[in-house]
Amino acid sequence: MNQTTVTFLLRGFPDQVTVAKCALDKLVFDCEVINEVVKVPKTAFGRIIGRGGETIKLISRTSGARVNCMKDLRSILEQKGKVSIIGTRREVQTAKEMIMEKVTEDQVVRKRIFQASSQRQKRKQLENGDGLGPSSLDGQAVEMPLQVVEGPGNGKIDDVEHPEPSLDEVEEKEAASPPSEFSTFEIPSPDLSFQPDEHLEVYVSASENPEHFFIQILGVRSLQLDKLTAEMSRFYSNNTSREHRVLTIVVGDIVAAPYRECETWNRARVLGVLPSGLVDLYYVDFGDNGAFPQSNLRSMRSDFLSLPFQAIECSLAGISPAGNSWTEAALDDFDRLTYCAEWKPLLAKLCSYSHSEDSFWPSIKLFDNSQGTNTDVGEEMIRLGHAVPCKDYGGILPDDPLSLQRMLADMTSATSELSLSCISLSEAASTSESVDDALEDELI
Repeated sequence: MNQTTVTFLLRGFPDQVTVAKCALDKLVFDCEVINEVVKVPKTAFGRIIGRGGETIKLISRTSGARVNCMKDLRSILEQKGKVSIIGTRREVQTAKEMIMEKVTEDQVVRKRIFQASSQRQKRKQLENGDGLGPSSLDGQAVEMPLQVVEGPGNGKIDDVEHPEPSLDEVEEKEAASPPSEFSTFEIPSPDLSFQPDEHLEVYVSASENPEHFFIQILGVRSLQLDKLTAEMSRFYSNNTSREHRVLTIVVGDIVAAPYRECETWNRARVLGVLPSGLVDLYYVDFGDNGAFPQSNLRSMRSDFLSLPFQAIECSLAGISPAGNSWTEAALDDFDRLTYCAEWKPLLAKLCSYSHSEDSFWPSIKLFDNSQGTNTDVGEEMIRLGHAVPCKDYGGILPDDPLSLQRMLADMTSATSELSLSCISLSEAASTSESVDDALEDELI
């Protein structure tokens, strides 16, 4: 860019000329347009960008600088990311201060997430169970009539096109949605925030094998889940009145169920009735299964359903078992490598979507950088002799983000089971106290 030189004539006493010259030099220095690159934790990118880019636009408008979060695919697994700031020195400094405020906010929220996760109990699959999730019904439960409930679809999958919402945004959205007064409830879909060109922090919450496991995405909603679990546990542990007991078992109902012998309560979907007479349950936020007598279950309070279900069914991309099936040693090593249900974060990258006749699920790669190196879980399973490389990505290539994005959008029409029957919500709503109020007091 061509620069025009301007000449100033300074007249006055020597000390006055010196002061004026210093002032001009400072003005020229401050007004010089520079391009500065700031390194920040990549986990803070979502908070810097904001929902729909609102936050980064606000930073640019307020400071006058142009701000851009740079995506470097070659160093995508590095913990630090680059933010480019273009403007005068004063504008750049203002933008940097606003960016660092967002970084600090992100660190505070992450600290609270990990503190809450550290208090979670480790969850392990039932030793006599043959599977995880809804598919475990096959061959185990007695068939029961499926109650079909017609309800409007939500038309989209949360957070597909936008970064992680802030804590305030989630609370405001939930507070604006009063508990349902009807006997049916539109179940929120899982928080499928995957984008083809990014890595997300996740927990592996339950695992059957590398081709069938469940993850939770770290973020504000994982913190909300911990608070929701605590509120449900307080409510159902202190409430033994008959009006909250489940009187009729219907496949597909969402109920409140205890977790094993623990004192915690979780949201669970009824899969059926086992030959033993126990109700077969799928914990919709974790992906594992449980079985309890009907007398142990409680009807779901409607406002406990405002948070989207957190368990996302996945498979590990690029590998298949070295033999005809996964060995016990392979399953043990996969649980160890993924810290299954131990609430230690991994990085997940979307590769494709696997699908069957009635469901879609992400096929992902998992990376562990807790030891200072980015360990590819799939490659480690190959190195240990448990798996062999597999180039079948379901027809969707990893370097075709547009195709992945289209398939992600198509998943909306494949989630018909998300509008399910919930037990006695009209009765629950009449006695409901808002979980949002309890969460707001603890989170803010």
